[in-house]
Amino acid sequence: MKIIPLMVCSLLFLALAGCSEPSGMPERTFTDDTGITVEIPDRVGRIVSLAPSETEICCAAGGCDLLVGRTDYCNNPAGIERVETVGGPRTFAVERVIELSPDLVLATTLSDPVRIQELRSAGLTVVVFRLETIDDIYRNIESIGTLLSIPDTAEELVGSLAARQEAIEQRSQGRDGVKVLYILWDEPLYVAGNNTFQHDLIIRAGGINLMEDTEGYATISEESVVNRAPEVIIISREHTAGLTRIADRLLSRPSLDDVPAVKNQRICEMEADLVNRPGPRVITALEMFSQCINA
Repeated sequence: MKIIPLMVCSLLFLALAGCSEPSGMPERTFTDDTGITVEIPDRVGRIVSLAPSETEICCAAGGCDLLVGRTDYCNNPAGIERVETVGGPRTFAVERVIELSPDLVLATTLSDPVRIQELRSAGLTVVVFRLETIDDIYRNIESIGTLLSIPDTAEELVGSLAARQEAIEQRSQGRDGVKVLYILWDEPLYVAGNNTFQHDLIIRAGGINLMEDTEGYATISEESVVNRAPEVIIISREHTAGLTRIADRLLSRPSLDDVPAVKNQRICEMEADLVNRPGPRVITALEMFSQCINA
């Protein structure tokens, strides 16, 4: 009787087959910057980015071909406009993201938390990053390398950026700190305080952020600008209204005539996408801050 041994062998084969993990099932875990631990597929093939910074980081790290969705404001690198949009960083369409069937959704702490939770409730894997400093950006790049299984490419990118950063910071060592005010908008005056991306750039470029006693972004009065007496004012070029630039409007305000930066016309305008976006072009932004502050 050889029937029983044959049946035993068959059952044993099925049991062993059942012990192996199906291909494509989550095999890794990752804890994001909000403390949420998620399961990451062994192979990530489709990505939706909910922030311009994440889109740039993903592409710089070598994952551009995996992007199937982006926000309306994701305009870099060149060619990214061919990727389908899902709306704004805080107003993205949850249904559209779900329809794209991403293996991974990249977001930041500026993304709408309610919509993020809706994506997670729908079964999508969402990773949220905090981007307030250059070190945050480096960590974000390395994390993307881990998530996409391309750590060498990400580490090489971070190493290159860090080397450029060190060279810039060395040029400002030993100099007296210059008092700097960063203005995102002037009607009303909206500035960058502590724990902001721009604050980190000012400090690393050898300046002193006059608003470091303020948490995050804040609205201030002209009187406050006069009292704090910035020696340098840095402005986002994109944020203009009407026919005049912010720099021209500041220079035309009689109440600011005695402010050192206004009196000496040390007002630097910079591309908003570059200096307000914490992504892989961060060191180019740092170089511009350094040139402005140490001129």
